[in-house]
Amino acid sequence: MHTIVKTEIDGRTIIVETGKLAKQADGSVTVRCGDSIVLVTACVANEPKEGIDFSL
Repeated sequence: MHTIVKTEIDGRTIIVETGKLAKQADGSVTVRCGDSIVLVTACVANEPKEGIDFSL
């Protein structure tokens, strides 16, 4: 499913779009503001892997 949400913040239009790019990822979204665009993706596993620690 392709979804687009548009909103205006401080006079700038922000466009958030999902379901169009990076379909192999478990989730992805693009965020646009003017001429800038950011692609954010996330992937997950069904089971945690031993020895993986993201704390500092």
